[in-house]
Amino acid sequence: MDTSLDTVREDDDLAAALAVTLDAAEADDGTVAWADVRDRVEPAQWGRLLDQGLLVPAGDRFVVDDPTAARDLLAEIDLDAETIDAEPAAEAGGWSRADKLAGVTAVGLMASYQFPAARDLIGQSVNAVLGPVAATLPFVAMLTLLAVVTAAASTTIRRRLQTKAQMDDLKARMNDVRERLDDARDRGDDDAVERLQTEQQELLTEQLSMFKHMLRPMAWTVLISAPVFLWLSWLAVAPAAAIAPTATVFPVLGRIVWTAKLVGPLQVWTVWYIATSMISGLTINKTVERVGVGA
Repeated sequence: MDTSLDTVREDDDLAAALAVTLDAAEADDGTVAWADVRDRVEPAQWGRLLDQGLLVPAGDRFVVDDPTAARDLLAEIDLDAETIDAEPAAEAGGWSRADKLAGVTAVGLMASYQFPAARDLIGQSVNAVLGPVAATLPFVAMLTLLAVVTAAASTTIRRRLQTKAQMDDLKARMNDVRERLDDARDRGDDDAVERLQTEQQELLTEQLSMFKHMLRPMAWTVLISAPVFLWLSWLAVAPAAAIAPTATVFPVLGRIVWTAKLVGPLQVWTVWYIATSMISGLTINKTVERVGVGA
């Protein structure tokens, strides 16, 4: 069997994308375009269909290469278009219903920082969980610990949901199409120019969808970092939170007042938290990458 179809046999996601694309082609005139299947096929899978030669250009559209063999394979592995329709993660833009709910909640949490009543409500709620930590540790230790923990959680989420490999693959494909388009123009091949321009437009559409997909990790990380940051904001100024010291004495820096303005409206504790979180995130990410390479 053709090597590309062997790849389909070993990859359920690619097989589902092929099933949807084949159905769309057979429902029309035997040809298909990205616009026909974009609501049911992930952009990355559409690109793989092209890369594997499962889809071949036919003017400004595409046809399935050897549709009879493709249909026989899909029947053999008992997979059809309903498989990909049943996956909520395959919605437009790669956002599932859970992702959208996380995004709306994240926006609400960020907006609540501007409303003292909402900020106090969230701060008091989170205090039921983190209050004992604040009562046990020095303020600077607690601040640093929370920054490291949220950075680690955010890094884990980003790495699990990241699309870096797909973006790198998409960039390579766009560069390849651009080079082939330049060559076609140089030799005056109008048919190839038209076909490659269509392919380039498809890749640009895929790139836009991929950028939307890259916002998913942000929605989930905010669900962790925003409540912690709102609680710290409440803890730093709430009269009832007497456990939070107003200042800390460091050997070199001397006495630091945590609520003092340091940069614009940013208070000292805010700058400390953000700086610690960023440094921790970079360190954790580099460590994970180094371990991954070493493995």
